[in-house]
Amino acid sequence: MYLKKIILTLVLSIAVNQAFSQLGLEGIVVEKYYISDAADSIDAANNGAVHPLHIGSTTYRVYANLLPGYKVIQMFGNSNHTLNISTTTAFYNDPNYGFKIYQGTSVNNTKKNTTMIDSYITIGGVANGLMGVLKSEDTDGSIGNLQNILANNDPLIGLPITGMGGQDGLMPGLPILPNVLGITNELDIFDQTVGTTFTTNGAAIAALGGIFGVTASNHVLLGQFTTDGVFSFHLNLQIATPIAGESQIFVSDAAGANEYVDSTLNYTSEIIDNSGLEENAFNTSSITIYPNPTNQLVSFHTSNVNMATSSLVDVKIFDLSGRNLLSINNFNLKDAITVESLNAGVYNIVITNGMFAKNLTFLKN
Repeated sequence: MYLKKIILTLVLSIAVNQAFSQLGLEGIVVEKYYISDAADSIDAANNGAVHPLHIGSTTYRVYANLLPGYKVIQMFGNSNHTLNISTTTAFYNDPNYGFKIYQGTSVNNTKKNTTMIDSYITIGGVANGLMGVLKSEDTDGSIGNLQNILANNDPLIGLPITGMGGQDGLMPGLPILPNVLGITNELDIFDQTVGTTFTTNGAAIAALGGIFGVTASNHVLLGQFTTDGVFSFHLNLQIATPIAGESQIFVSDAAGANEYVDSTLNYTSEIIDNSGLEENAFNTSSITIYPNPTNQLVSFHTSNVNMATSSLVDVKIFDLSGRNLLSINNFNLKDAITVESLNAGVYNIVITNGMFAKNLTFLKN
């Protein structure tokens, strides 16, 4: 009888060790979180975005999908394995409340302007007390948006992130501030700074003690990235196993001793074809208003703008309180707009053509 107990104990011990020695990373999941529309683009322009939020920009969320009981410890780059996150254009970040590394932004500020679609790196956290989850696993709806934007319901993104039926991928949890090791200003490209690529061979973004996901599927958010270009990454991860003190290292290529290659750590989004834009769109930076100030008419000076029928635009005039005072659809920029009925003051005029948005200001005498 005693011998049977010893044998049973050994069998159970071997079974437990085998279970805990399995690889804990089931793969990297990329979620199309949001696609920006004209209202989002206009809000970004009004708030002074250095890099415009182009209509059609995609917000990608990147998750580590872990087995139950496993935690993300860090993303890293070293001399053997480069950490790289890139776009062919630029990353967008809200000019007022955006951040490049999760920093515990309040829920109220997260609801402002375009903060919910910022570009940033994290290990789990999105806002104070809220963790990132797949939208399909969000059970508490949406925190909403104070400017009534981020309302696009494009079927390419699945569930909307605001409005009725919205699921914003935010669930209650205990996010921690990541430790940034070996990085100075390399992450600035996620915060309204010129550049297309974050890359490092000697740095890490780490979570002290590791982070679980807050749903049963154990997806841990690693970052969110908004761009109108081709998005790509090469990641390397260290994760903790359920055995105290034990971890596993996953790399994007060329595994060394005690490392594992996971092909999902490499990603490139679909190619975005902009080849036809010059024929069907206008360069918004080439439009100006004259005379300014004005008494009766607002006219437009255009440089290198295609004035074909396909380039007809929609025009809206707002006062400084945000009231829409005038709307004109299918407007030709060769024409002028009569504004003599407006009171003296400063007005915003917004021009859109379904692809770009331009925000201009004029003074009515």
